[in-house]
Amino acid sequence: MNMFRIVTTYMCSYIRATSQQDISRARLWFFEGQKKILLYSERSHFFHRYKIRGGHHLVVYSLPGRKDFYPELVNMLGESGNPRCNVLFSRLDLLKLERIVGTSSARRLISSDKDMFVFC
Repeated sequence: MNMFRIVTTYMCSYIRATSQQDISRARLWFFEGQKKILLYSERSHFFHRYKIRGGHHLVVYSLPGRKDFYPELVNMLGESGNPRCNVLFSRLDLLKLERIVGTSSARRLISSDKDMFVFC
């Protein structure tokens, strides 16, 4: 199978260079469930700050550089019945992690032997 065809069937993107018409279409498709994955960049959030509806699971693969972006993104899941958020980080993300959870918590998370943490 053609991987590009599979990915474009389930995913839409919303990055800084996307036209206004394509942004509106991607947001609608994602909200209606026609597209299951929405690729959303920090740069796009910085410039537009649109409310993305229809999300149930947020995966952050790079912590945002600005600490106020993280709660804004997580709060977009508020309409969902069972919201989930997974954040991937490494010890190289210590400064970004400190901005979000604080210095002592960040150091504890980075130095821990565990590979998964749950916050409620």
